[in-house]
Amino acid sequence: MKTCLSLIIALVFAVTISAQTASVTKITSDDLKALEGKQWVGGLTYLDYGTGKKTTIKSNLTISRSATDELNWLFDYQYPEEPKANSKSQLSLSTDGLIFNGETVIENTKLADGARRIVTTKPGNDNNRKALYRFTYDIGKDKFTIRKDVLIDGTTEWFERNTYSWTR
Repeated sequence: MKTCLSLIIALVFAVTISAQTASVTKITSDDLKALEGKQWVGGLTYLDYGTGKKTTIKSNLTISRSATDELNWLFDYQYPEEPKANSKSQLSLSTDGLIFNGETVIENTKLADGARRIVTTKPGNDNNRKALYRFTYDIGKDKFTIRKDVLIDGTTEWFERNTYSWTR
């Protein structure tokens, strides 16, 4: 009986630990609701590989939710001083909330100021080298940033590739 009880306790403990380590981070469309509406105004700071210096240019962003699919948003980027660089992209959230914009969601945290921090990763190439990208989206009602960090294959240190920072 004592052995059976010990086995049951060990099994319950193992299942509890397994459930805790297997927790999944996901996001919902409600987590992204604050992005919609009035235009975001700010800038893009990026690492210029040619000079090795950071450069900042003005950037504005308008985000609207798709009228036909609640899991899609249109990001309309404008660069007032470089209008030829203007672009639009559609960002999608998977139905299970685990993939955003083709990136794997690894963190979804509510910050002390009420903003939401979403962190994602995605493999890619940076300056013709295989890399892992880490995107950090800080979403507040009047402040929004997207930071892109890069980890080059075979290295151990992340570096900041660029950061968009907007307010409204």
